[in-house]
Amino acid sequence: MFNGFVHSIPVPRLYKTVAKTVRQVTEEGASLKQLIYEKKHPNLKGVYALATTTLHNAGKLNEIIRKTQLLFKEPRFDPWLARVLITELIWGKGILKNESKPVQTILTYENEIRQHLQNSSPESPKEEPKKRAQKPRYVRINTLVKSVDDAIEGFKGDGYELLPKPKTYGEFLEFVKNLENWPYPAFIQDFHIDELFAFPSGTHFYNHPGYQCGAIVLQDKASCLPAYLLNPKPCSVVLDMCAAPGMKTTHLAAILQNRGKVLSVERNERRYQVLCEMVNNANADCVQTLNLDALILTPETCGDVEYILVDPSCSGSGMDRPDFEDNQGRCAPGRLKRLQSFQVLLLRHALLNFPKVKRVIYSTCSMYPEENEMVVDEVLGDIGQAYKLVSIKELLKDQWINFSSKDYQCGENCLYARPDVDQSNGFFIAVFERHPEVPLPEHHKKNKVNRRSTSNNGEETVFEDETDNTWRDKKCKKKRKSKRDEDVDEDDHVRANNIDGGLKKVKISEDEKIENHRSRRKFTDDEIDKEKPLSEDISGKKRKRTHKKDIVRDGMNIRDAENNLNNNVETVEEIGEFETAKKKKKKKRKHEESQVDRMNENQTDEKSIEIIWNNYSGRDEGQEAVKKSKKKKKKQGRKEKHQ
Repeated sequence: MFNGFVHSIPVPRLYKTVAKTVRQVTEEGASLKQLIYEKKHPNLKGVYALATTTLHNAGKLNEIIRKTQLLFKEPRFDPWLARVLITELIWGKGILKNESKPVQTILTYENEIRQHLQNSSPESPKEEPKKRAQKPRYVRINTLVKSVDDAIEGFKGDGYELLPKPKTYGEFLEFVKNLENWPYPAFIQDFHIDELFAFPSGTHFYNHPGYQCGAIVLQDKASCLPAYLLNPKPCSVVLDMCAAPGMKTTHLAAILQNRGKVLSVERNERRYQVLCEMVNNANADCVQTLNLDALILTPETCGDVEYILVDPSCSGSGMDRPDFEDNQGRCAPGRLKRLQSFQVLLLRHALLNFPKVKRVIYSTCSMYPEENEMVVDEVLGDIGQAYKLVSIKELLKDQWINFSSKDYQCGENCLYARPDVDQSNGFFIAVFERHPEVPLPEHHKKNKVNRRSTSNNGEETVFEDETDNTWRDKKCKKKRKSKRDEDVDEDDHVRANNIDGGLKKVKISEDEKIENHRSRRKFTDDEIDKEKPLSEDISGKKRKRTHKKDIVRDGMNIRDAENNLNNNVETVEEIGEFETAKKKKKKKRKHEESQVDRMNENQTDEKSIEIIWNNYSGRDEGQEAVKKSKKKKKKQGRKEKHQ
């Protein structure tokens, strides 16, 4: 029988993944779907379901933990893991089958947890929340693999019936809302994008042969609109600045029909791998994937870019989200501000660094104006007349409903896709068109640093990092100048002037030195009277650097002492000895004064007073005190004899 050390049983990976996800959503305001998408867990559906249930019951979980004092009794217990395990036990599977210590700990509190739930006060009746309308399942046909007509015939062969295309956008929305109510399985071609089709909500395509071979892409309509509105012409160069996971990149390649070039950029290495897989599966041969920061790209390093798609990281507030308790899932103000700063930086870089660009699209899957109208308004102040903010209402020929707000400078020129109206994810899009006759506004100069990046076909490319460091250079230059001014100041013993890049020393008179030190230290009148010229305090030429506190004297610092090369100065060691002796003498004098005061109060005999005052520097005053004491003693002796 094995009697060796037995390791503790680990907690199931599912629970640990959910606990980490719930913590990030609650504390950092991160997107639940984005976090789950980033997790490399084989059961993503289980992770999403358990995380959603935990967040939905956040209030009840906090009450249970407070009443049972679970975290107080078990201080080493991870609070987020405790919430997840309680959720699984109460609102999930109802059982916990694991021998790990955290699971066994929760099981010991099971009866107490259920009892508190039964005894909890009934909640006041609330209005049932309105059920969110189920969005249709959108499917984009990858025309690089299969034509639209062949795809339609394939869907018909699967038993779906194609509905007639309506004449207006409003009629199309009515068809989409009622797809599930048709007596037979039906699908409809999108009103704007010919290669996009809408199926009833809940239609599964993960096992469809077209999905497995890359012929169809499960992409929401709102996500297809940026590439559709950019509309690059064949044989042109397109730049996708934040490309992962690659749906918009492959859509752009399909619009170009692999004739041209798509530069697909992603900075995050893990997301870059996902991008490469998506591009390879979509047969997008014209795409060159780049694992680097889009802010270092320039016309010299990435070719003559004509079309740019800017779809930066955002809060994801337009995506599907569960209705959490206590307003959970909302983006934190600090995170929203950081996202806005990055979005402005990226859009400004796209607009001001590529002179041959014709059209730039800015899009987010956010419903916050901080990430949408405010970003566009800030950039409009930088581009001048070089660009025009195009009215998307005119581009779509009035076949859209929701646009940006009139309260902002961009007005109603930008597009909003709203889930409750447009039957899609929430989205924001702005279109900028270049005026080629107007030169781009001057941009900050940049420092070039070579960086390497490898594309998806294995080719290595050298890029020059031209990140804008002008402000940093100016700040460092100003800091160096201020430091030099501090080192060689007008109040120092040697004044410095910058002549032909060098420092010229100018001799200062002795009176001016003293005056400068007085102004620096703000001397009192007593100190000014006692102050002596520096030439009387310092003599000698040989100097030695010691600790700063040992050479600070009468307002002089290290720099002051070092600049007295031409004066007759004492050594630094002598200055330190002088200061030490001065402090000792002052301390001794105070001690003797206090002793005399105490002796006078106690009427000590004149002999002890005389001994003390003989050792005291104020000898005159001491002698007078001794004489007075002797006279008093003689007078008392005479009285005693007379008596």
